[in-house]
Amino acid sequence: MADVSEVTKAAQDLASKDDESLVVLVGMLENEIRRNPAIAEDPGYQPKYDSTTMGVDDLKRIGRRIVDRWNRELHGLVCGGKAGDAKDREAILSALNLGEVAVIGAVATALMGLAVSAPIAAALAPLIVRKFIWPAKDELCAAWGEGITS
Repeated sequence: MADVSEVTKAAQDLASKDDESLVVLVGMLENEIRRNPAIAEDPGYQPKYDSTTMGVDDLKRIGRRIVDRWNRELHGLVCGGKAGDAKDREAILSALNLGEVAVIGAVATALMGLAVSAPIAAALAPLIVRKFIWPAKDELCAAWGEGITS
């Protein structure tokens, strides 16, 4: 299993990428991991785009599907009441007071706990934080839930 601190660092490094680039990256990573499962342990893995393999629209579709799935799972972890999720929930909610970078790290760690591969967790964390958690931090669960359904 990948080191959580390496995944957190990779996620924070990817925070400078725009949302569409992260969605494409998630799609590319998913395809690469299917072909070579060993990549799942390398949080810093950066696939090379190959237009002969798959188009950008296909990669975006795959990436959005993965973002949607793990966004729902993470929302359930943070906003649900399961006792087993308390540690990750508390880490994410506590990180809200420390800033966006801290939340990205906490989300990457929580995603790893949900069995998301290291490079995909690193790419998903800044995207989910930017789109769903950080803008709604004051009314997190209600606003996040609304964002999922829209």
